[in-house]
Parts: sequence; C-alpha cells; structure tokens
Amino acid sequence: MNYKEARAYITEKEKLGSVMGLGTIRELLRRLDNPEKVAPVIHIAGTNGKGSILAFVEETLVGAGLNVGRYISPTIYNYRERWRHNKNWVEPGEAAEAITAVAEKTEEMVREGLPSPTAFEIETAAAFWLFRKWKCDIVLVECGMGGRLDATNVFEGDAINVLASVSKDHMAVLGDTLEAITNEKLGIVRDGTTLISYPQAEEVEKVVESYVNQHDVRYIKTGKTQLKIKSEHIKGASFIYKGQDYQISVGGEYQIYNAITAIDILKSLDFLDEIDNKINDEIIRQGLMNTAWDGRFTVANYDPLVIIDGAHNEDAWLRLRESLDKYFTNQKFVYIMGVFADKEYGKMIDILSPTMEMCYTVRSKNPRALSPEELAAKLRKVGVEAHSVGDVKLAIDWALDKAESDTKIVICGTLSITGTALKYMSKLKFKI
Repeated sequence: MNYKEARAYITEKEKLGSVMGLGTIRELLRRLDNPEKVAPVIHIAGTNGKGSILAFVEETLVGAGLNVGRYISPTIYNYRERWRHNKNWVEPGEAAEAITAVAEKTEEMVREGLPSPTAFEIETAAAFWLFRKWKCDIVLVECGMGGRLDATNVFEGDAINVLASVSKDHMAVLGDTLEAITNEKLGIVRDGTTLISYPQAEEVEKVVESYVNQHDVRYIKTGKTQLKIKSEHIKGASFIYKGQDYQISVGGEYQIYNAITAIDILKSLDFLDEIDNKINDEIIRQGLMNTAWDGRFTVANYDPLVIIDGAHNEDAWLRLRESLDKYFTNQKFVYIMGVFADKEYGKMIDILSPTMEMCYTVRSKNPRALSPEELAAKLRKVGVEAHSVGDVKLAIDWALDKAESDTKIVICGTLSITGTALKYMSKLKFKI
C-alpha cells in the first residue's frame, strides 16, 4: 500500500470502533515477532498532561543523543504525528510500510476467523514495528484510553510507568468515580517495575498508595513539598525542585507539575546503564528549557493576545481557568470554543463562563461534536453573549477583526479545534 491506500485502510477499520481488551493486540504482535520487546519503555496513563510530560522527556533524551521513538494519541496537526522518531513525524512512505506490514497479519487473522484488530490496535502495532526498524534506545508510549485494557498495555520487562494527572473523563468506559478511573489507569503497572506519579488529588493519591503497598513496585511520588516556584508567566516559569534550578518555556501553572514529573522520570532511568550515563542535571535543565508542546496554553499571538489550549474535559478546564486567573486577574476574554456532545460541557460552562466577555461557538470535524448553535444557546442561558459561527477560521477572523488593543482571545474545547487554530494562526502575519 502507498500512504493514501494505508490511510483508506485505517479509515475502513475505524468502523470497528473501540474494543477494549488485550487478546487481539497480543496475537497481532505475536505474529509480528513481538516488536514491543525491542527497547525499554516509558509508558504513561492519565487523564491530562500525558503529552506534555513526555514532551519534556523526549526533548531531554534526544538532546542527550539517544535514539528515541514516541507514540502519541490523539494528534492535533496530522495523522503521521502519532509516530515520532527523534521528535520528527514519520515520513508518509514509512508510515505506509508499517501499516502494510501490520495489515498483512491483520488480514491473516481475519481469514482464520479471529476478530479483526481495530484501527487503534493496528496503529499501536505499527508504532512498535517502527520502533524496531528505527532501532530505538528507548520508546515513549501514551495510553489511548484507560490503561488496564488499553492496546498499549503489552509491556512486561524494562518499563517505567507514569501516572499523569487523573480526573473524570471517558466515564462510560472507565467508571464514574475517581477511584474506579485510577484503578483502570494503574492497570499498566506490573510487579517489578517503576511507577512515577504526578502530584495527584487526595482521592487519587489514596488509591495509588494502596496499589503500591500491595505490589512489588518502586514508587516515586512527585511532590509539591520539594518544589519552590521562583517566577511564573504566560511564556514559562523558573523553579527549584529537589534543590536544583530549572526553567521551562511553556505557560500554564500545571506545566510546572508536568515538568517535575518529567524530572523524576529522567532521574529514574538509573536501572538502564547506557541511558542513565547520558543523563545529568545539565542535560535535564537544557531539555526542559527547550521543550515546546503546541496546544497547551500556547501563546499564538501577542497583539492582540491569543492563547490556544487543548482543554477538553473538566480537569483541563479547571487548570485553564486557574492559569487565566493567575496571569490576568479579574479580566475577561473573548472565547472561540467548540466541544464534544459526549463531554460534560455543562461543567465547562460553569467553570469558564465567568471569564467570558463573549464567545464564538464553532464545530470540530469530529462527528462527536456538539452543534455550535446548541452550545451558543446554552451559553446565552447563563448570560454570555454567544454567536454561532461554525467554522474555526472564520471565528478567528471575526475575533481578530473586532479586537482592540486590550482584547485577549482564548481558543479551546477540543484538540481538533486546537490544531486547526494553530495551523491557521501560523499563516497570519501578526505579532507572534
């Protein structure tokens, strides 16, 4: 298959939807000679912050001269973004080669009467196939949903497991309590491996502590008590963690906590001698300072100010609100926003509407999107001036055209809207 044919093949497999469980992916990987076993892995589960944490880690490892593979989902710019080699997206031809190799084994399974792997299982197997081809020293892998039954949960040996911020999301699948959701995400942690946890809410922390007390797990708790924030602004922060000075170049208070989680990950590589020998405090400092991760409190423009954030669930909306309140106390914003109909967008309205001067509602390309008309109507019910626009680019044009010198624009709601906005803003000739 060429790249276009490979994309069409995946689109066809997407009709199978999501099927939780590990039997099919394990059989598929077996037929591919288990490419998931070729390198040590940093495996991350959680609700928010997975991408940011691994961005800090990836930048540092690549800066240390290591050969690094990374698998992410979902993407914001391009389908190929999910497979990264030393920070670069996979080339179209190489993506097609990987999908073709996995598709051959997939169709072999179907002919034998076995369940067909889903699109996500095929993409996950393709990631491991690519990591083997690239001869990676270490690989970074994000769970798609949950953890215990996620298709990425196939590692047995040299694994560092990471728990990013846990909150309520995908509750129809993972459970409707923080305890249930946390237990599902802890399902990636095997005995004899390492677990590093982001500073969690008390309810989540209790579940984590109970889990590690019952298992043979090296537990590293990232703690706020060892953190001193020196300065913080929309483009980054400086802080002391465990006696060392660091700087980051991304805004949002939550990114400081993602960064200290990344520091603990990088410091925990001591069981991998060839990798640990290349990681020192200066390498970590430089990696954190150089890290950029688009769509997470990204300042896309200064005059007028435009902030683009991928906040798409309750915890992310709370973190966005906290950062806006901290950097722009008692100020109001023009929002461009769209949401998925299956998200708790009523809570989003409760959290963000007090900061809204007005809102342009838009629709993402995802079929799960709530109609902009319905979202605008709900915003108007709580007293927000809201206009249904539909198209993200048109909404940006309107907002910029009407902006005054002190106008501040926030674009959020889904990652697909985030990606569209970032690409469009990069083409406009404003004061970036």
